[in-house]
Amino acid sequence: MQKQLVSTLALAAVAACGAPAAVPDSTVIPSMTQTAAATKRPAADPDTAGAHADFDGDGKEDLVITDTSATVNGKYAAGYAAVVHGSAAGPDTRRHQVITQDSLGLGKAGAGGRLGSGATSADLDGDGRSDLITQAGGNTVFVVWGGKKKLSGAAKLSGATPVVGDFDGDGHADLVTSRSADSKATVRFGPFTRTGKPVRTKTLDLTPDKPSYYTARPTGVGDVNGDGKDDLVVTWSHVFADEIPTPRATLVYRGAANGVLKKGPRLKDARGKDMYGSTTLTSDVNKDGFADVIVSLTCEIIGDEATPEGGSRLMVAYGGKSGWSTGLKPTTINEKTPGLPGELVSSYCNFGYAPTTGDVNGDGYADVAFSAPLKGDKSVTLVLRGGPKGLTGTNAKSISGLPVWPRLAIQDLNGDGAAELAVSTSHTSGADDKVRILRGGPSGISTSRPMLIGPADLGLKPAPGDSFGSGFGH
Repeated sequence: MQKQLVSTLALAAVAACGAPAAVPDSTVIPSMTQTAAATKRPAADPDTAGAHADFDGDGKEDLVITDTSATVNGKYAAGYAAVVHGSAAGPDTRRHQVITQDSLGLGKAGAGGRLGSGATSADLDGDGRSDLITQAGGNTVFVVWGGKKKLSGAAKLSGATPVVGDFDGDGHADLVTSRSADSKATVRFGPFTRTGKPVRTKTLDLTPDKPSYYTARPTGVGDVNGDGKDDLVVTWSHVFADEIPTPRATLVYRGAANGVLKKGPRLKDARGKDMYGSTTLTSDVNKDGFADVIVSLTCEIIGDEATPEGGSRLMVAYGGKSGWSTGLKPTTINEKTPGLPGELVSSYCNFGYAPTTGDVNGDGYADVAFSAPLKGDKSVTLVLRGGPKGLTGTNAKSISGLPVWPRLAIQDLNGDGAAELAVSTSHTSGADDKVRILRGGPSGISTSRPMLIGPADLGLKPAPGDSFGSGFGH
């Protein structure tokens, strides 16, 4: 199992017509094996930087199922993160662990804390096992340390919207968190002690160039120029009276050996327009050794839901030696993209919903899965294949029979190099919520004999308002 290469972060609670609102815990991470690119340079991990979610160090990724709305010890929306360890047969529910703030011994959870938000993972202490990183409250991040048998011990840090990568290229995972009071971020460089102390800390100014862009938040990580140092993807947003950020621009801060990240260019589509969206991911879609940035623009919140100009879409900017590819123009995927299966329709604002990325067939190219609208207020899950020409509709697969507007995550949960697709049904709000695991293989995702995981399998008894599988960690 190689290190994971995908970073994703839902920027805001962005609603889609007929779909549940995207929430900050809808981040997902794929994983896959490295292969050599056609250029003879090492391929970037198909997903992006940091360590994959292997908390016990057995070489199998572990599944993190979050419910930020869960009532815990009588506290509404205190939230939890449930870890199900991977095995050669896939997720093993006999080996699971439910993490709440109360269980960490670092203060009691309060109502609305929503532990599990922005859940991600990396080996912060350098012991060879991933650690779980999650936000709780508006300005608190917990790090729960991985271990051979279970996660144990935790550190409490300040900040929000955590993302991880190796920004100085020293081989140790680093942590970036935003600050609630301004448009600055804190970069903590690893390795960390078990008390949460990093080797060094730097403040990064993310203040937008335009005064009309009120906030800036880290939303992704990937080595887009292949220099061995991860770059930080940042989203600039408007904030209206409802205090929900509305993305307006995406840019990259370059990693540096001295730890001083430098602001790079804003991402542009093939027409030269700003690329932005509610969800940002990074992965190596064309297997050239450079991380690509994937942005999903399903809906805009301008006081209320609004259809984006040009329609809902998924966009890809391809990395390259100078920062962006000189051979591949940015790609835009929508319901009119040639080769997409099914009778897709123009949507109000929900094409590209809940995207995730990883290698589902083991060919070394990162693939992308997301939901798209069909006639009759229905949805279908699409899996688009990565390839030398980037992300296209060629050989795309349509998976029907899944819940409407599910949460999705791609992870290699059995360690065979072809990642599985985890699908949540967290719209029923109760014991009927399930997570389906669809196996990956040489032919891609298989819908036969899916594995089902429900709250009871993890010893959970949902309360009214709980939403098992409302998000996945990575």
